[in-house]
Amino acid sequence: MSLVDVSTNLVAVCDFIIKNQHENLTKGNQNEYSKNGKKYKMTSRGNFIRVQDEDKHLVLSESYEDFKYNYSILSCYHILKQCGNLLKDYRQLALAIIFTSREIELNKWHDDTSKVSSPENANYEIFSNEDESLNYISDIDSNTRSHLILLGTMILTATKINFFQTDHNVTSPSLEGYALKRIMSENFGEQSLTSLDVYNALRAFSHWCSIRGIFYKLDLPNVAVDSMLIHKFQSFPEIPHWIKESTTGRYPAGCSKIALIKKSLVTISNSIYGHFIKVPENLKVKDLLKLCQDIENDPLKYHIRSSSLMITTNQSLEVSKLFPNSSQWIEFISCVLQAIGNYRLHHENKLLISNKILKVHKIKDKPVYKNTLQLVNKIKEMERSNPDISDEKIIQLLGGSATNSISQICKM
Repeated sequence: MSLVDVSTNLVAVCDFIIKNQHENLTKGNQNEYSKNGKKYKMTSRGNFIRVQDEDKHLVLSESYEDFKYNYSILSCYHILKQCGNLLKDYRQLALAIIFTSREIELNKWHDDTSKVSSPENANYEIFSNEDESLNYISDIDSNTRSHLILLGTMILTATKINFFQTDHNVTSPSLEGYALKRIMSENFGEQSLTSLDVYNALRAFSHWCSIRGIFYKLDLPNVAVDSMLIHKFQSFPEIPHWIKESTTGRYPAGCSKIALIKKSLVTISNSIYGHFIKVPENLKVKDLLKLCQDIENDPLKYHIRSSSLMITTNQSLEVSKLFPNSSQWIEFISCVLQAIGNYRLHHENKLLISNKILKVHKIKDKPVYKNTLQLVNKIKEMERSNPDISDEKIIQLLGGSATNSISQICKM
């Protein structure tokens, strides 16, 4: 084959590739594409996100003139009907989801990251259960409806708190998250926490509302919301204070290691051991505490999905890159906690439950473990000799608080 023939063939192949790419982009929607059997769509911010579970997408009207068709109600009922016996066994929950989905449609509490679609792009027949759907909600008065909408928005908010803290809206086989578990158990009973039907319903429901909008209502700092989304969420019910408070109880998803270390340091600092145990200089404890402070002040930029979902106005950062000595920290904390066990540690040593804490057989020969164990045994011996001995007396007999001890550092 001549060089000319090779060149001609290469040009033909290139033309074929370009033609296919053009057809893929222009077919149906220029803002969508498929790769390896997976579908992606472009958001208003120019990034692409994966499209999944289209049979669970809430169908909404795109214009105010079409609100009369009740797309959201019919769509929501259709989806909930696929969730086992939910419509029968958990009618109040189903009604809360249905009426809240209607508010999502009317108030446009969604954005381009929400799993919603237009009637033209619906993956299922919207009107197949129209009479059944409308009859299901026909006996609900306006006051009850308002209560159900408030309940529905509380559930939505709780799922987004879960997403903020764990990167998951809901979990199975049991629902997790302080706010979500409290709301569900108080309103639908403890059995709702382990119901597969409830899980499937909440899994769909939790994706219909704007993440940014709810984060904004939770008063998280530096949420990437524009004036239009802020305006839309003015109609979103006020979130109860106790739910808002539960947001800051944990670090954002992607920060579990540093959160465990910070909590461990605080727990140790509040015990008698904190007066004697020092952090090795190579761990650079001040840098760690500075990073923790920044995470607490601006958590969204450290969220594991911060970059892909563009949820913050600030530059997204990866904790793993800013915290390269995490494994050394975990070893240090493991040595201290395993040596102490549950002896004289406030609220017992629940930190040992974490699967990130190393087992004793891996650290028993480490100097930190041995030294901490000696300290614990000395304190035990003092208390055996004098059961009424005070912490102050123990500290005095052991030579006083050490310079740069964990207790001193955590108070800085």
